[in-house]
Amino acid sequence: FLNLAVVGLILSTFTTRFIYPMISLEGHCFWILGLLPVERDTILWSKFWFASLGSWVPCAMLVLLSDMMLQVPILVVAVHQLTCVLLCLGLASIAVGFGAMLPNFRETSPSKIAAGFGGTLNLVLSALYIMVVVVLTALPCHFYLLAGRGPWGAEFMDEQYLRMWLVVGTGAAIVVGAVATIVPLRRGLRAFRKLEFV
Repeated sequence: FLNLAVVGLILSTFTTRFIYPMISLEGHCFWILGLLPVERDTILWSKFWFASLGSWVPCAMLVLLSDMMLQVPILVVAVHQLTCVLLCLGLASIAVGFGAMLPNFRETSPSKIAAGFGGTLNLVLSALYIMVVVVLTALPCHFYLLAGRGPWGAEFMDEQYLRMWLVVGTGAAIVVGAVATIVPLRRGLRAFRKLEFV
């Protein structure tokens, strides 16, 4: 799970540095896209799917490789892959949504756009999202795998009870991931439709 958190943090810096500034960088030349028979929503959705699917494959492969090297149980591998999907979708949505809500058309440098208020807010919220999702899946999974091991495990941890917490923790992570994916993207779409490009 520490490997998974590190992969998520690397992904959050990637989305903040490269995905968040995309709308701001296209602001001055948006008239070119405006000539195409493409709706604004399609432009934003394409950026979201590019970011989420483009980051999912390398992240999933890296996490799977580390799981194989560490020889973790198949349950942990499944939880890691699910968490990886949640992280990719949520981080892509946060970056695209905030990029549409807080564009900076005065700046032409992507690094300066990412270092501004919107980019910093994007990075902080991404880090919080990673911590919440990883903790929600890591703690129940950790205690579930410890159940029945050692002299204290059999007395204080019932496996059926911990299985319930594993399901609850994973379900809560899915709910948090859905909220982090839907809310920024919807708000970004709403702001992007009203955006005036100069």
